[in-house]
Amino acid sequence: MREALAYPIRGDHGEKALLSAWLCVFVHAIALPVIALVPLVGYATTVLSRGHVGDPPPFLERALVTRSLGATLLAVGYGIVPIGTALVTVRLLTGADQPPTDANAIFVLAGSTTILVVLAGYAYVLPIALANYARAGSLRAGVSGLVGVASHAAYFVGWASGIVLFLAGLAVSSAFADLGGLYTVAGSLVGAYAVLASSRRIARGYAEAADYRRH
Repeated sequence: MREALAYPIRGDHGEKALLSAWLCVFVHAIALPVIALVPLVGYATTVLSRGHVGDPPPFLERALVTRSLGATLLAVGYGIVPIGTALVTVRLLTGADQPPTDANAIFVLAGSTTILVVLAGYAYVLPIALANYARAGSLRAGVSGLVGVASHAAYFVGWASGIVLFLAGLAVSSAFADLGGLYTVAGSLVGAYAVLASSRRIARGYAEAADYRRH
């Protein structure tokens, strides 16, 4: 974890990459929601695929635009299932005209659990798909070779700790953003830092699992 926390400011490109990521999150917060995050998605995808490399890659690579669009397409494609599951469940829960019953409560619990499981599965598999895509440079690679990495203990440990790091950073970032003003600037920095550090943590687990699978 300590290695991942130091990662965003390490090496020749670390500080410039962090500044670029910070700018993406800040513009997302004040002007271009979601759209401004697309380059950051592409950069995080690059980080995920380079767990065996010690220092951060440069942010403004020639392939960033293409990789960002491909990574976004994969994220949206994989997100169809959890989003669809959530929409169907919410529709079923809110579409009934009858008053709530015990059966409804059980259905709500089952539906909520299903949504959480599907979302967790999405969050678990997506980094593998993105890293595979960045390594191979092909969208087809993003939908293959998932099980071998996903079932490896090293990936699970890296993913679990990376997700904890990401969620903690997101909580702090959101709290700052809600305060507005200069706190939004600080919150954007925390959010960008959390994305890079958590991506690095997951990347280390991915690299170990992927290399083991090859051998």
